[in-house]
Amino acid sequence: MKAPPQTSTPTAHRDDDSLERFVEWAQLNTKAIGIGVVVVVLAIGGYFVMHQTAINKEANAERDYFNAQRSVQAGNLALAQADLEKMLPRYTGTHSGTLGAILLAQLQYQQGKFADGIKTLEGAAVTAPSTMVASVRGLIGAGNVDQQKYAEAAKVYLQAANDAAFPAEKENFRAEAARSFAMAGNTAEALKLWQAIAEAPDSPRASEARVRVGELTAVAIK
Repeated sequence: MKAPPQTSTPTAHRDDDSLERFVEWAQLNTKAIGIGVVVVVLAIGGYFVMHQTAINKEANAERDYFNAQRSVQAGNLALAQADLEKMLPRYTGTHSGTLGAILLAQLQYQQGKFADGIKTLEGAAVTAPSTMVASVRGLIGAGNVDQQKYAEAAKVYLQAANDAAFPAEKENFRAEAARSFAMAGNTAEALKLWQAIAEAPDSPRASEARVRVGELTAVAIK
């Protein structure tokens, strides 16, 4: 005896059932849907507010930085320094705020206040845009060299090399680190860095590095 043929629910009927179930669910969850829409709208609005705030902050920082720069060019270094010291806490982390920290540190270095300049730069390095961190650290290294703290300078230059985005920039900082190690009397570390630069393919500093390797090797032999 043959089994009775199985009947299937017409597609249109199944679609009607699905639609009815969705309508029932929507009616029961109208409040939740409304809340969800509000949350999405608030999130989008919050993003645009934050974005616009960041743009305004950068614009204001740029204005204050250029005002300080004009004071420097006019020879009014005291006014420039005072304005920069007020500017930095307000615009920390911005591009122009970081430039302001660099300018302030340079003014402090000119006055022989290397510890103050390094402190300014160390604070800036924590919040600076990633593309500027290497430059900030490089100036910290220079401040240490001016104080004849060569070993500390070498370590900071190596940090700057790690933070640098481009090969040529990395190599420049490694070369500065090698010089600082040599001045600190650490011939082994200086030689290691110069050898790495000398062996780097297409290095613009390869010729200089080979000269330094020869000099340091002669010193080591003596």
